[in-house]
Amino acid sequence: MREFGKKVLWDRQKINKVSTYIILSMFIIFAMLFGVLLDIWLKTNVFFTILFFIFSVFQILFGLSLTGSFIIKLLDAKRLGEENLREIIKNSTYFSDPEYIKNIIDEVKRVVDCDSDIEVFVIPSQMINALLVGRTKHDYKLCLTYGTIEKLPLNEFKALLYHEFFHIITKDTEYLTTVSGTFGSPMLLFKLSSNAMKNIIKSKNKVSNMDFYRDFIIFSFICLVSVLFLPLSLLTNFFISVRKEFDADIFSVNNVGKESMISLLKKIKESCQSLDTSYFFMRHLFFSHPNCKDITNKVNKAIETYPTIDERNEFIEKSYSQDNRVE
Repeated sequence: MREFGKKVLWDRQKINKVSTYIILSMFIIFAMLFGVLLDIWLKTNVFFTILFFIFSVFQILFGLSLTGSFIIKLLDAKRLGEENLREIIKNSTYFSDPEYIKNIIDEVKRVVDCDSDIEVFVIPSQMINALLVGRTKHDYKLCLTYGTIEKLPLNEFKALLYHEFFHIITKDTEYLTTVSGTFGSPMLLFKLSSNAMKNIIKSKNKVSNMDFYRDFIIFSFICLVSVLFLPLSLLTNFFISVRKEFDADIFSVNNVGKESMISLLKKIKESCQSLDTSYFFMRHLFFSHPNCKDITNKVNKAIETYPTIDERNEFIEKSYSQDNRVE
């Protein structure tokens, strides 16, 4: 069974740190190359090359600073407060005290020696899943679905937490959020600008003509340029390794045992409910595929970012076959 000593974790952190800067550079380079091709095709000198360079830098600044906040809004997630937590716990079989859940999260943080600030949110969905996003020590956001709190006993709940915290301490989440904030940002900008235009048109009679045309032109321009960048968003999953999920699963097994992790994955497979999201750029931030595509037995394709649930179980069994002790 694989062990995760300090050196292994440190090496993983360095790899993710370097990979983060590579992703930032690649996004700008790909954007400029796309602009060069358009300039050659349309014979516009360097107009699109410069435009795409400026817009790619803008998207990086926008994506890396606001991706987490917008994902929270898109999922309609609410901050984990005592009131909404008590409402969830009414339907929980295993938890009866809101503070107990917070204490469990703090306990796992201490065990893995994680000193990052983590805001906890709840997603109004009965599926068992979680999402983790963030790029800096004070910027992590952990989203748990209602189903995760309502349906998981303590050890399985901890198994999910250890999996997610592994991504934090190895800087996997920093890298994955960077992928979403760069290659995924065109899709995010397109969605946001499209929604803004719809709202502007609806409120046309409530604002002055000057305000209407100003806002309409601004968001139309953002929407148009975002459309040109959309092919880059389709490259998102090519920068995601399924190995990250395998390693996080084994780390969880090392802390809570094989049975709890296997049981967690089994429950996800048996009771999976598709989360209502079409946002391609953030699928890899979830514990398991938000649209349940990973529960099939089909061979993984490049378009997906997760091993199947069966593949994850098989990997755990294989890794753990020679040692049944929790290390």
